[in-house]
Amino acid sequence: MISYTALGQLGGVAAMAISAVGSGMGAGIAGQAAVGAWKRCFIQNKPAPFQLAVFVGAPLSQTIYGMILMLLISNKAKAVDPSNWLFLLLAGIIGGCGMAVSAYMQGKAAAGCCDAFAETGKGFTNNLLVLGVIETVALFVMVFVIIALAAI
Repeated sequence: MISYTALGQLGGVAAMAISAVGSGMGAGIAGQAAVGAWKRCFIQNKPAPFQLAVFVGAPLSQTIYGMILMLLISNKAKAVDPSNWLFLLLAGIIGGCGMAVSAYMQGKAAAGCCDAFAETGKGFTNNLLVLGVIETVALFVMVFVIIALAAI
């Protein structure tokens, strides 16, 4: 027998898992750029800036947002009419995808930040600003899904 509550909870798992995939991909891309930038610094006998680690870690916050959605969707699945399972499942999948794209693109932008900062040693705050704008997309997705969850 199918448990509709479990299917609704699967939406929470999807939000977490999909956002984590995006975070992993984004951090991987940024990490590759950081390693390459550090290598260039070592070859040129320049100090390797530790700040590149901040850029590499930026996409990881989307996993936290996915975890928040996972908990909210899972709790909602237990508390509401089981016939809402499809809404909860889709909310998790769509929310997770939105956060994953944000994390992936943040990683790509962070790769450029690594290259620019390692080369010049300047613009750290400006680079963080760009990553913050991309981060805002994930925050919007999380908030909009939470608002949608409140409607059921």
